[in-house]
Amino acid sequence: MSGYRNIFESLEKQGVVIDPAYRESIEKRLNSVMSYQPRVGVFGKTGTGKSSLCNAVFGQDVCKICDVAACTRAPQEVILSMGKNGIKLLDVPGIGESVERDKEYGELYKNLLPELDIVLWVLKGDDRAFSSDEIFYKKLVRPYIDKGRPFFIVLNQVDKIEPFREWNEATKMPGVKQAQNIEEKRRSVASIFDLPLTSVIAVSANERYGLIELVDNVVHSLPKDKKAILLEEVKEENRSSSAKQEAKNGFWDTVIDIVTDIIPVAPVVKGVIKAGKAIIEKIFSWW
Repeated sequence: MSGYRNIFESLEKQGVVIDPAYRESIEKRLNSVMSYQPRVGVFGKTGTGKSSLCNAVFGQDVCKICDVAACTRAPQEVILSMGKNGIKLLDVPGIGESVERDKEYGELYKNLLPELDIVLWVLKGDDRAFSSDEIFYKKLVRPYIDKGRPFFIVLNQVDKIEPFREWNEATKMPGVKQAQNIEEKRRSVASIFDLPLTSVIAVSANERYGLIELVDNVVHSLPKDKKAILLEEVKEENRSSSAKQEAKNGFWDTVIDIVTDIIPVAPVVKGVIKAGKAIIEKIFSWW
């Protein structure tokens, strides 16, 4: 608890002395927040590059990859431990193998969805039809989105969208016409799934394209107490300065909520808030 001790010592230097009973309650709540492991579900049809996307975003070979056959037949729950707590990443079996398996996976999806903090549904950028994805989405996923569950469609392998020869290998960016077609595909997918355009993110896991934007959107969509915990597990090169700042602000707001919820004395609360910026830096650096 040395980290917590430093927090309270810093508060005392600011003139905020917290009763031991309150300190214990604050420690318990902070520990609960800091030890939480977010659960991220990665869904989609076989062959869309779900496992490759996971590996690219988190910077580890966390999931099996198979280019020939559908190699993921059970949800792979991988606990990443790059940061302090880790994150539970579920690479879920892809739909579209067969009618029998789709029925089996439908039940699996139904059981998993309520447990997830965020859902990423991966589509292949150069696919022309998404009927099976649309059926699963409307039947199983949409009810959870309507309840506020963070959800994104990740349009993967966009480097293969025509004219694919325009893709610049050196800069890992699309050419002018290809970029236009990628945006048109995003708009089409958003319309099909009845989602805002911001919920459809164009990426190429193999080319490391669009990953920062994906992470930014994911962090923005999460509750404030989970932003920093998830960002901690993302590969450093995929973390933007804005995502880092949003995660820090979210964590600071969480600390303030905890303290003001536990300590009922108004002057003390005001003192904590006044000292807040210095304190949050100490909490963040310790964490």
